[in-house]
Parts: sequence; C-alpha cells; structure tokens
Amino acid sequence: MGLVHGVKEKVHLPLYDSLFIPGGKNGGGKTLVQCMNDPRLMRFFVDVQGKTKLETNMQASGVLPSSNSFETRAMRVVVSSPTFRGEAVQESDRIAEFIYSSVTSLIVGEKVMIEMPTYYFPGGAGVSPGFPHVTNHGEPDPTATFRFAEPVMIEKQQNFRVEILFPQGVPGQEADPPDRLAGLKGPMHIWVVLDGYLTRDVQ
Repeated sequence: MGLVHGVKEKVHLPLYDSLFIPGGKNGGGKTLVQCMNDPRLMRFFVDVQGKTKLETNMQASGVLPSSNSFETRAMRVVVSSPTFRGEAVQESDRIAEFIYSSVTSLIVGEKVMIEMPTYYFPGGAGVSPGFPHVTNHGEPDPTATFRFAEPVMIEKQQNFRVEILFPQGVPGQEADPPDRLAGLKGPMHIWVVLDGYLTRDVQ
C-alpha cells in the first residue's frame, strides 16, 4: 500500500529493546558481564541487528524509521526472573543488586533527558506475586511505572538510546570467576521499554 501524503496517524506503540543472557547446558553459557557492551555499561536501542521480536521491536539502530516521531510518556526497566541452579541466594538479592547499583539514562539527540538510579524505573510487568519463586522489579501492574511530567519527544531521524551504567562496577565483577550479579547466568532478559505514542505516515 502507498503512503497517504500529508496524513499522519498516532498509535500507542511502545518501543523496547533488551539485553539477553543466554543459558547453556550444565550451567554453561555466558555471564551478565560477558554480555554487556563494556565492563560497566549496557546500551539499549543501539544494537538491534539479529535480535528476535522478543528482544526488540526496533527496525534500525538508534533511530525511528522514515519520518516517524515518538512521544515518550513512561520508561520501564523490566527484568525477567533469574534462573539459579542450586545457589543459596534469593532472586530478589540479584535484582536488588542490579537496581541499586546502576544508573539509567535516557539520551535523545546526545542530550540527557533523565538520569536516575535504576530503582526509579520499575518494570510494571511480570508474573503475579502469588508465585513465591518469581521476583519482579516492582509490582506487575503497568500503571506502577515512572511517568514523565512532560512527554519526551523523539523527532524523526533523531538519535536516541538508553544507558544503564554501574558507576562502581557490577557487583561481583572483581571476583575470578565473577560471582553475585556479575556472574549471573541465563537464560534471562533485561528490557528497557519506552511507553508512549508513535506518529507515522498513513498507508
């Protein structure tokens, strides 16, 4: 179908991207720090090639397609429940290390639009708390998320990304081999979701 020139539509279509920590047989696979962009930093929305629809809905790295623009109303950091193999730890310990040891920044056009410790951006997603062996970053309720006082606009062809930085390093990173959060193995996803409205051409 062809484009209808001069006519736009506005749809509620969140953007998301993720870091995936793969699993492996007999406890193998990569650790969290081995899957990170660098030893202290995770970047989202900039490395989207070869990912599945579960991992991202971005078509290109760091920009919206064509003449689309996006009105960001909320930002979430969603952590899937970690899988432990006989370790005497609680899932909540590792998620707590993640959200209390890192800082999340939304960067649009190389300008920081918000920057806060990750605990400020609860996921608002997950399995019901009635399941004792599942831990979420916040209540599994889409309204229990951080919402911007004023929408953050991402204009057409404007670069944007989200960074999660561990200023003092990932907990457990100094161990050999890494343990605690740094040594966490998958399968596990960490998603960043920008919730809001996409304005695009009508077809």
